[in-house]
Amino acid sequence: MPTEQVFCVFMRVISQFDGSPAAGYPDVVWEQLWMRLQAVGRVRGRERGAGAVGMLPRDGRAGTSARRIGGSRRRSSAPRAWVRPGLVREFKDFVHTLYLEAGWPSLADIAAAVRLDDSLDSAPTRDTVNRLLHSSALGLQVDAVAVAVAVAAVVARMAGAEPVTAGAQARELWIRAAAERPYGRAVAEADPLALGVREAVALADAEDVLPVLVPYVRRDHDQALDDVVRQAVEGHSAMVVARGRRATGKSRSCWEALQRLPRTWRLGYPTDPLDGEHVVEVLAQAGPRTVVWLDRIDRYLDPAQCSAAGRVHAEILDALHDQRRAPVLVVGTISATTALLNRARGSTGAVATAARTLVEDCAVNVPDRFTGDDLVSLTGAVGRDPRLALADVNATRGAVAQFLSASRNVHPLLKTRNLHTAVERGDTHTLHMAGALLEQSGRLEEAATWYQRAAEAGDPQALEPAARLLSENGEPYEAISWLRTLAEAGDANAAVAAARRLLREGRDEEAVAIYQKAALADGHDHALRAAVSLMQRNGRTEETVRWLRTVAAEGRPAALREAAHLLWDAGDRTRALRFYMDAGEAGDLTGWRNAAEHLQGLGRDDEAIVMYRAAVYHGDRSSMLPLADLLTSAGRESEALSLYREAAGATPPDLMALWRLAVLYRTTERPDEALGCFRELSALGDSKASMQIGLILRDKCESDRTLVDEAVAAFTKAADAGEWHAYREAVWLLRNHRGLQAAVAWLQHRVDARDRRAVREMGDLFREAGMQEEALAWYSRAAEAGSQYAAQQVLHLEARASRSGGEGEEDDLGPLRLSS
Repeated sequence: MPTEQVFCVFMRVISQFDGSPAAGYPDVVWEQLWMRLQAVGRVRGRERGAGAVGMLPRDGRAGTSARRIGGSRRRSSAPRAWVRPGLVREFKDFVHTLYLEAGWPSLADIAAAVRLDDSLDSAPTRDTVNRLLHSSALGLQVDAVAVAVAVAAVVARMAGAEPVTAGAQARELWIRAAAERPYGRAVAEADPLALGVREAVALADAEDVLPVLVPYVRRDHDQALDDVVRQAVEGHSAMVVARGRRATGKSRSCWEALQRLPRTWRLGYPTDPLDGEHVVEVLAQAGPRTVVWLDRIDRYLDPAQCSAAGRVHAEILDALHDQRRAPVLVVGTISATTALLNRARGSTGAVATAARTLVEDCAVNVPDRFTGDDLVSLTGAVGRDPRLALADVNATRGAVAQFLSASRNVHPLLKTRNLHTAVERGDTHTLHMAGALLEQSGRLEEAATWYQRAAEAGDPQALEPAARLLSENGEPYEAISWLRTLAEAGDANAAVAAARRLLREGRDEEAVAIYQKAALADGHDHALRAAVSLMQRNGRTEETVRWLRTVAAEGRPAALREAAHLLWDAGDRTRALRFYMDAGEAGDLTGWRNAAEHLQGLGRDDEAIVMYRAAVYHGDRSSMLPLADLLTSAGRESEALSLYREAAGATPPDLMALWRLAVLYRTTERPDEALGCFRELSALGDSKASMQIGLILRDKCESDRTLVDEAVAAFTKAADAGEWHAYREAVWLLRNHRGLQAAVAWLQHRVDARDRRAVREMGDLFREAGMQEEALAWYSRAAEAGSQYAAQQVLHLEARASRSGGEGEEDDLGPLRLSS
């Protein structure tokens, strides 16, 4: 068995390969898997060792108990049953551990030993001992305590342990285990509303008190759910996920299928859906004849919603494939429109892809509406509940489930008088909120109507939910027709929404026409680019260019730039550059800049400069810096300086232009002007400018030593900002102009301020000064604080001292000062 570190590193390596089933899982999954494998290996190792030669007492001699069973033949032990993590498992592990340490005696030997021991109050049979060791049940309370104490005492003597202590410990563990609550609750006692089943609509004028749920009307998909439940009842673990749109009866269908389970089955579900660890725990504790209910299962399997999604997926697979835990039934629901199922393939991680595959492999589709035989069944059941009769008459287009789950408690905002007032005033916010409240309460058709009114009153945010609900209500063509009507009236946002829906249906030609109308209607650049992209994808380059010229003639110069992009991508660079210039001349300043960037990329710098100058001349300030940079690289520093000055002098000042101006001054040997720019940058909060100020002043100190203090102050400010070169420069400046003590005092001040870097620099200073003992002391102090560099210096100095006694050897660790 490899170590935990080797195993986890190996799993991380193979998870990086494309297509690896291990990809995407966090390290904690491999750590838990290693612990499980370690536990299994430890138990199997004990069983193999005990089965081969037995186990002797600690003194190395076979004891009385061992001699008593020594002549019996060892038989293979029955496999242990799976026990739910908790107090019962703790009790079972304790007894089984004693059993293994005793040398794996046979059940007959244990039963015989119990009968020969007069001090025990119980004489369990062989079958009772077998149940205690190899089943998950505790047995009856009256007998089980005595059995546990008796077997623990006998097994303890066989193992060379103290029987009194082992018996007392077994009694205490059993009593605690007997008080442990069972998993979840019985299926018959579960509350369907707590599981996500929607409460049925209430009738204010009902004569009798009606049940929470209406009588169930079976549909075709119920047979598929029943087949999965039957598979679980027959002893095979299984999983099923009901997939459908909102309020279509997914949870109710699953709940009705569970009613076919025997009464001994238990059901567990996460009480806190937001806690990923809790979901993992619920799955890990699921054992034989249990149901794990995961309503809206995408909340647990989608990495975008649950940080423990990988572990949840692993626990589901473990519960389904571990035969000792069978049968386990995992039941889930999921919306057909959830992001987990609808993200583009190839754009998701390994965990999300594996979860999507798991859901799709066990999904049962729940239809949105009652049709055909379903409606006949509904009509036949109307006498069982007045709400079914109401749905049979009023549910439009077969939306029975949505009608029955709708809340009829009217929100104050939904009162007719308030809504009419909102329509008269054009209050789009109120209309949008009305649609949201109605959708939340399950009244989807009414919600679509009010979303439509909000959109028609000018709310672009209501377009998408209105079209979505129209499509979900079975009217996708009505949604597109409504959006097209708004687009014809000049609503560019509606045109874009209609085009997107046409694209989803593969109707590219119609989508192009809609995008073109949107682009012309309201100057919608997104629609313009979308139309160009679609036409280009269909190979209609020249037609697109002609259309873009027409759009530009309508007062949209950006269309010429889009034509230039299209031609450049098609390889027609000469025409593309001409279109870029036409766009610039028509008022789209970005056209000049785009032309310059392309020319610069082709190495045609002189032409690029002309284009940049045209952009700047026409007022494009964003082209000033690239133009100045290009002039600098071309050796035309004087022209670049004037541009940098102009950009830096703007309000507010352009810090990048000011910095480049300072650098250009410095490279052209004009330190005074560079110093002025860096001081201005420092005053504006640029911490890096302080280092440059210090370097310029350092060079001036050779002729004017009065500048030393100002240079050190600049280096100090740079050091405070984290510039580590500043330490070396300040120390070198002080040591050469003020002496060693001044440099030591500067560093000591920083050490007193708990500057860890200064401790290491103090060691460098003393080493350069030839004071090896002081250097070693400071390096040791820095090494204790975690500096690897200082630790290396300590080893080097100690090695030198051991070779030469620490005297007279020249230092070869390099100069103190770094090059500027």
